Amino acid sequence: MLSEIQRIQALGRWGENKTLALLKHAGFVQERDVNAETCNHPFGDIYAERDGLRYLISVKTRNKFQTSGLLNPSYNVRKKGADVLCIARRYHAQLAWVTVQVIPERQLFCGYFGTINQIQVHGERFSIPMQASATSRYECLADEVTDLRIRPEWTNGGYSRSRERPLMSN
Repeated sequence: MLSEIQRIQALGRWGENKTLALLKHAGFVQERDVNAETCNHPFGDIYAERDGLRYLISVKTRNKFQTSGLLNPSYNVRKKGADVLCIARRYHAQLAWVTVQVIPERQLFCGYFGTINQIQVHGERFSIPMQASATSRYECLADEVTDLRIRPEWTNGGYSRSRERPLMSN
């Protein structure tokens, strides 16, 4: 049995690796892991380019459902007080994010791409809204894709309490 820290770390590592493949498939080039360059980078996980634009991308991988069974409504993307604009200038890049929603019990995931500018409200947004009304505005990188490398032990137990799970037949 994994500890909570081990579960979160394993889920995060898988998500960052999966994101590199998703970005490549979506036409990004020059993808690289910035955490390899700067341990525990203050904003980004991945640098990538597409259509002549540079992006510093923060990857947020989470269970789709909270332990209560409710949809995880938002993912924190940056810490208050971090000078993310300074970080973006250093890379000559736009700040962006990829969210990866995972249902470990079903070995399914969804992935979305967007920029900080898309979600900022008066320059103060620190989280990415993940309700269906919000995700419909993001670039979908993957929609309920099966990946057998997703481990069921990465669950937080929320899916079993959610209303989304399929009905069992008698």
